[in-house]
Amino acid sequence: MNLFTAMRVFERVATLGGLSAAGRELGMSSTAVSRHLKELEDELGARLVNRTTRKLNLTEVGRNYFERAKVLLDEIDELQDTARGLHSHTRGLVKVSCSNVLGHTRITTLIPKFLRENPFVSVEFNLTSRYVVGVVEEGYDVAIRFGDQSDSVLIARRLGQVRNYVCATPSYFERHGRPAHPAELAGHECVLSNYAKSIGTWPFQGHDGPFSVPVRSRVSTNSVEAAYQMTLAGFGIGNLPSLLVDDALRTGRLEAVLQEYRPVSSPIYALYPHRTYVPAKVRAFVDFLIRELSSDLI
Repeated sequence: MNLFTAMRVFERVATLGGLSAAGRELGMSSTAVSRHLKELEDELGARLVNRTTRKLNLTEVGRNYFERAKVLLDEIDELQDTARGLHSHTRGLVKVSCSNVLGHTRITTLIPKFLRENPFVSVEFNLTSRYVVGVVEEGYDVAIRFGDQSDSVLIARRLGQVRNYVCATPSYFERHGRPAHPAELAGHECVLSNYAKSIGTWPFQGHDGPFSVPVRSRVSTNSVEAAYQMTLAGFGIGNLPSLLVDDALRTGRLEAVLQEYRPVSSPIYALYPHRTYVPAKVRAFVDFLIRELSSDLI
C-alpha cells in the first residue's frame, strides 16, 4: 500500500463526500478509490467511513484522522510548491467559486488574461448565487464575494469595491414620486436581494456619517441579477451594483436617486483558507485580481 496515495484518496473522499466525486478529481475509477480506502482502513485497523447506498459519513475515528491528514497533506502540497518555485513557474489547478454577477460582468473576462500570464496554471471557475460557500469543505482554493467579510474564518483580501445605485424606472417614479431622503424609502416598494448581508436595511453615507434605513418589499431574492430584472420591469426601487445597471442608467431605462447620500459601495473580497504558506498558484491569482480590480470604484 502507498500510504501517501491512500491518505490523499481518503482526504478527497471526505472533502467531496463520495467515492465517485473523489475518483473524478483524482482520475481514478470508483473501484480504485474504494480499494485505496479499504487498504488504509486495514492498515489502521479501524473503519474511517460508513458507507450506505445513499450517502457516506465519516466515523468518529475518520473525522479525527481527516482533520490531521488534511493538515499534513496541505503541508506536503506547500512543500512541493516551495520546491517547484525555486526552479520553475507557478503551476497547478486553481479552483475558484465566484458570485454570478461578478463572474459574468468582470471576472470571466479577466481569467483569459491571467492564464496568458501564467501558462502553467489552469482554472476551474464555478459560478453560484449562494452568499456562503464552504471553501474548505467544497475543495475551493479561492472564493470571490461581495460584502464585508470581517467575520469570516478564512483569509479575506480586499480586491476593490463596486459603486451602488438606488434606482428605478422613469415610469415607477412617475407613478410613485422620487424619494428626497433615504428615510422615504419606507413608503416605497423596494426590490430586495441578499447579495449584501442586510437584506432589510440599506446603508448610506450622509453628511454626519454612515446610517441605515429600513426598506420594505413584497419580493426578495437571493439573486442580484433577478433583483435587477424586477427593477427594470418597473416593480420598485432597487439598490444595485454599477456592474449591472451602468448601461441602463446611461440609456435612461433606469434613473438613480439619493446620490447625494452616497449609497454605500460593496467591497469585493477574495477568500481562501488559512495556511502557513499560501500556494504560489493561489497567491498569483489573488495578486492578479488585486491588480486588475483595485481602482477606487468600478
